[in-house]
Amino acid sequence: MKAYFTKKFNGVSGERTFGELREKFSDTAKLVEMAFFALLIPVLGLFLFSSDPLGINTGFPWAVAAPIVFAARYGSSWGAACAITAAAGFFLLTGSAYSGQASALMTLAVGTLIMCVVIGDVAASWRSRSGRAEAENAYLRHRLKEFSNDYHVLKVSHGQLEEFMAGQRLSLRQALLQAKPMLHAGQDGLQAGSELMAIFAQFCSVQVAGLYAMHDEHHVNPRAVATHGNMGELPVFDPLLRMAIKERELVSVKLAAHATNSHEAGLLAVVPIADSQGVLHGVLAVRDMHFMAFQQENLNILALLGGYVGDMLTRSRGAAQSRTAWFLAELDTALRFARSNSVTSSLLCLEFENTEYVDVVSRMVSNNIRSLDASWFPKTSDGSTTVVILLPLIAETHCNAYLRRIGQSVRDEFDLELQDLLADVTTMQISSRDTRETCLTFINEATGFATTKQDSSVIAKSRLKRVA
Repeated sequence: MKAYFTKKFNGVSGERTFGELREKFSDTAKLVEMAFFALLIPVLGLFLFSSDPLGINTGFPWAVAAPIVFAARYGSSWGAACAITAAAGFFLLTGSAYSGQASALMTLAVGTLIMCVVIGDVAASWRSRSGRAEAENAYLRHRLKEFSNDYHVLKVSHGQLEEFMAGQRLSLRQALLQAKPMLHAGQDGLQAGSELMAIFAQFCSVQVAGLYAMHDEHHVNPRAVATHGNMGELPVFDPLLRMAIKERELVSVKLAAHATNSHEAGLLAVVPIADSQGVLHGVLAVRDMHFMAFQQENLNILALLGGYVGDMLTRSRGAAQSRTAWFLAELDTALRFARSNSVTSSLLCLEFENTEYVDVVSRMVSNNIRSLDASWFPKTSDGSTTVVILLPLIAETHCNAYLRRIGQSVRDEFDLELQDLLADVTTMQISSRDTRETCLTFINEATGFATTKQDSSVIAKSRLKRVA
C-alpha cells in the first residue's frame, strides 16, 4: 500500500503522476461500472431496508462485497477508487440512517479501502504470474512444433518411406538437405519449385500437381512456380483451396470420393507450405495421384513435408541466411515474449584468451548448445575471439549452471579447464524494457564488436522488416 501514497506531487514528477492517473482513469465505461459497483448495494438498501441499508447491524456489512469484487476484477488502483466512491456513498446516501453510528461508518469505509487494495493487488499478481506461465508455454509449444516436424521427418525418412518407396537411392532427409541450399530468399520464396515438386512426386506418388506462391496473405498467385503432369489452370475458387489457405492445414476430398472418381474435375488435395507460426509461403495443389498412394498415411506425409519446407523457407528468408541473422531472429523472439509477459532470457558473452586452443574450443562451445539456444561470433575491434550465446527462458542467476556444463564438456573433450581459457564472462538478463538496440549495446560494451558490412546489412534489413 505504501507505493500508492508516497508519490511526489511536485514539479515534473507531479505532472507525470497526474498524467498517468488521468490516462488510467479515462475509460468512461469502466468509470460507469465502478460507480455501479460502489453504489448498487447502498441504493438498494435504501429501498429495501431503510433502517439498515448497509447491513451493519445484521452481522455482516454487505455493502463491501461489490467494491471487493470490482477490485478483484480490475486491480488495486481501480479497487481503491471504487472503495473511495463507495465510502462517499455510505455517508451521503445512508448517513441519515446511521446518525448515531458515525464511527461504524468510518470503520466500514477504511476497512473497505484496505480490503480492495489488498485483494486487487493479489488478483493482479496472480494474473501476472498466470500470464507469464502462458507465455512460456506458448513459446515452448512454438518450438515443440518445429522439433516435432524434424522428428517425424526423420522417422518417416528412415522407416515408413523407405519401406513404401523401396529401391529409392535417396532418403527423404537427404533429398530435403539437397533442396535446402536452393531455398534462398526471394520475392516468392519458392525458386527451388522444380526441386520441391520432384520431392513431392518421388516420395508421395503425386501424379498431377502444381506448386504456387502466395500473391498475398489470403490469395494465391494462379501462375504456377512448378508443375508435375498436365496440371492445367488452377481453380482459384475451389473450396479445398480456399479452406487450406484459411485453416493453414492440409485439406483433401474423402477417400471414397477418389475411389469412385466423384470429386469431379476439382482438386484432390491442397497442401499449405506453412511454417510453425502459420506464415503461408505457398500451396501444393494436387489434382491426381496414384490410387494406392491416396491413403491417410501418405496424406500425413504430404502435410508433414509442407510444414517442414515452410520452416526451411522461413529460415532461408530471414534467420537462415547467416549466423548473424539467425541469432537476431531468435533474439527478437525472446524480446517479444519478454515484452508481452516478462519471460526471462539471458545473454552470455564469453571472451577467450588468445591461445592455441581458442579456435577449436570456441567453436565447440558455440555448437554445444540446446536447440532452444542460439550462438553468434561477433567481429571484435581488437581481433579477439568472443562467443555470444542467447539462453531463452534462463535467468541470469542460472547462467553459472550452463557454464559448469560447458566446462565439463571442454574438460572431457580437450582435457582443458574452460575458466583458464576465458578472459572475461559477462551476462545480461533480458527484461520487458529491453530492445534489440539495448542488447546490441550490451554486446558492444562486453566485446567491443565491430560489425562487418554483411552483418550491418543484416541488422539494417531486419530492423526495417520489424518496423514495417
